[in-house]
Amino acid sequence: MEKAVFVDEKIDHLKPNMKLVKDFREIPLSNSTVAQVKVDGEFNLLRFKNGCAYTINRWGRKRMDLPALREVEGALGELVKEAELLIELYAIDGKPLKLPQFLHYIKSGDPNLLTKVHIGVWDILSINGNTIKNNYLWKYDEASMWFSNCSMVRVLPYIKVEKHADIQRFWNKYVTELGYEGLVFRTNGEIYKMKPKGEIDAVIVAINKKNSYGKATLFKDGLVTSLHLAVMDDDGRFIEIGDCASGINNQLRTALWKLMEFKVSEDENKVWIKPFVVCTIEYTDIFESENTIYMHDGKSYIEQGKTKLIRLRHPRLIKFRADKKATPNDIGLNQIPYKFIMKGEKT
Repeated sequence: MEKAVFVDEKIDHLKPNMKLVKDFREIPLSNSTVAQVKVDGEFNLLRFKNGCAYTINRWGRKRMDLPALREVEGALGELVKEAELLIELYAIDGKPLKLPQFLHYIKSGDPNLLTKVHIGVWDILSINGNTIKNNYLWKYDEASMWFSNCSMVRVLPYIKVEKHADIQRFWNKYVTELGYEGLVFRTNGEIYKMKPKGEIDAVIVAINKKNSYGKATLFKDGLVTSLHLAVMDDDGRFIEIGDCASGINNQLRTALWKLMEFKVSEDENKVWIKPFVVCTIEYTDIFESENTIYMHDGKSYIEQGKTKLIRLRHPRLIKFRADKKATPNDIGLNQIPYKFIMKGEKT
């Protein structure tokens, strides 16, 4: 198993800023609109130079041990001297796997599992030191030619979109039938994404004392049944998006009680805690709402007024994201369907 190597390099600024849409008919089409499959994996920068390839993730983790990288070296060795690509590392084991399974595979050190870690190409940044400004259809066609003989490296499936019906057929094949996470669209200089069910990464800012019936019985027994969540704007302010039940598992409810150790204040309805636990919430729909804005000064939350944003319908706690922090990049407003953000007015 390769010893973990970290480098002092950040790639967050390279991650595409994608706007969420709920319906493919919201995508504004152009003569260069491209739809591409989205996988549930890890965003990385891939570098190839002097016959060697390696990846760097957003935490500076440098990887050189993946079998897929050997395929990159074999494919590019005769074509270019050096190249930089934006990629997604993900896992395929009969079908595309979810992020927790991918993380298990890539951290395992098991040679058999590492062969199931694939590289999906998102973008070509440079070739032989020259920045590539060609459109994405050209980039995907070019990279598809490079990796045409690879089994673990490929451009994630894509199509040129002529009309919205093209998207529906593409969605039916890759998302509905094959189980990919969703689609990404590049059009008019913007990037949009769409998933089967809405998901949002949010930070826990408070523990609710009472249930939906106004009772605090379980809270008094040391069980956390509901969490208050927020996202973050570009100014580092927290905007509430509502509550989410912790589920019916009393083991989890008890474990969440440890968050009480991070209490910063308390009122009749909530125990406010330090904003550091990020989780993924699944929802069936969203609706417009007037939400409170907060600043956190390191010690307490300070109200900053109201803004029009959204709340979640039928929210469900999916997973905790130890790999994410309470930053605009990780829990930002780009997760909100852009038409709701456009309506937002701060007061």
